[in-house]
Amino acid sequence: MTKHCACWGSIALLLGVLLFARNADAQPACDDSVNLPNPVYLTVGDTQANLMRELGARLRATEQITLIWRATGSCTNLDTLYGDVKMSGNFSYIPAGYDPQTTPNPPVCTVAAPGVLADIANSIVFLDTCPTPKPTDVMDALGPVQSFVFAVPRASSQTAITAEEAYFVFGFGSSGQVAPWLDNSLLFARPVTKGTVISIGASIGVPAGKWQGQKINLSQDLASQLAAAPSPDRAIGILGSEVYDGLRSTLKALAFRAFSQRRAYFTDSTTASFDKQNVRDGHYHMWSYTHWLLKLDGMGKPRKALAQRVVDVLVGNSVTPEPQFEPLEAPIRVGLIPRCAMRVQRQTEGGDFSLYQPSDPCGCYFDFRATGTTKCSACTGSKMCGTGVCRHGYCEER
Repeated sequence: MTKHCACWGSIALLLGVLLFARNADAQPACDDSVNLPNPVYLTVGDTQANLMRELGARLRATEQITLIWRATGSCTNLDTLYGDVKMSGNFSYIPAGYDPQTTPNPPVCTVAAPGVLADIANSIVFLDTCPTPKPTDVMDALGPVQSFVFAVPRASSQTAITAEEAYFVFGFGSSGQVAPWLDNSLLFARPVTKGTVISIGASIGVPAGKWQGQKINLSQDLASQLAAAPSPDRAIGILGSEVYDGLRSTLKALAFRAFSQRRAYFTDSTTASFDKQNVRDGHYHMWSYTHWLLKLDGMGKPRKALAQRVVDVLVGNSVTPEPQFEPLEAPIRVGLIPRCAMRVQRQTEGGDFSLYQPSDPCGCYFDFRATGTTKCSACTGSKMCGTGVCRHGYCEER
C-alpha cells in the first residue's frame, strides 16, 4: 500500500508563498503602455521627488500622463541630457489612482538595457556651476525657487550659524576650530555633483569639491543619520528646505547670517511657519532656481510634445488646453516657491539680489496655500479688487 507523506501539502503551500513573494518583488516594465500610458522620463535631483509625486498624481489623474523618474545629482542630470546618455534600471513612477498623501513612496518600474533617453532633466543650481556647458540644442526653463538650510538634530542647543562659521566648519572640518562642530564624522554633506552642496557652497565660499565631512548620497539618508547623531550638539548637515519641512519633528534649521549681513534669518518668518517670507523678500540668502531642460530636434522644437507640456505646467507657462488643476498648488505644497511669489531675483549662484516684479504675481495665493491664511481678499473677478487684479482667486496689487 502506497503511503502519502502529509508534508507535501506544507511544501506546496510554502512554494506558493515563495512564488507569490517573488512575483510581488518583480518590478513591472516601464514601457508597459497599458498601465503606464503617455510616459515622460525625467532625471531629477532627489530633492524634487516630492514634486514629482504631487505633480505626477495630478497629471496622471487628469491627463493620463505618467511621470517616470530617477533621482540623482544636478550635474549628472545635465550630462545625461546633454550627451543623450541612455538610462536603465529602476525608476519611480505614478500609477493610476496614486495619492501622494497616503502613499509617500511610489512604486518602481524597470527600464531594460540599453535604456531610454531622458525627456526632461532637472538642475537645482545655475547651469554654469556644473562642468559641462549647455549645448545649443537644449532649452532651459526657469522653475520654482528652492531654498536650503543648515540643519541640526532637534536636541541640539544650536540656533544659528554665520557664513564665516560655515566656511570654516565645512571648508576645514575638525581643523576649522568652530565649536561645537569639530567632528568630521558628524558633519553631513553631499557628493560633489549634488545641487545642494553646490548652491550652499556658493553662499559660504566653499567649492563643492572642497567640502569636509561625510558625503551622503540621498537627502533622506542624510536626514536620518543627522537625526540619529550620538552627539546632537556636535552634528550638522545640509538639506533642501522642502526636505527639511517634512522632518521638523526630528530636526531644526539654523538661522543663517550671510556675508555682510548683520542678522541671521530663517527661511520663514517664524520657526513654526511655512511662508518662506525671508526667502521671498531677500533676507534669506541660500536659495536657487530649479531648472527644467528639454532636448530640441533639428527644427528647434522639443523632441517630445508631452515633455514640453509637463515643463510648461511645472514652471507656470500658459498651456493649451488649460490643466484641470491649479499648477501652482503642487510646488507650493512641497515647499517650493513659484517665481510669481518672489520679490527678489538673482542671476548667478549665490549672487546678489535685485528687485523682482512678476508679471502675474501670486503672493496672495502662495500665502493661503502655504500657511492657510492671507491678508488678501478673495475674489472671483477683478471688479472686486478695486485697483488690483484678481489672480488665482485673490486680489493682488496688480
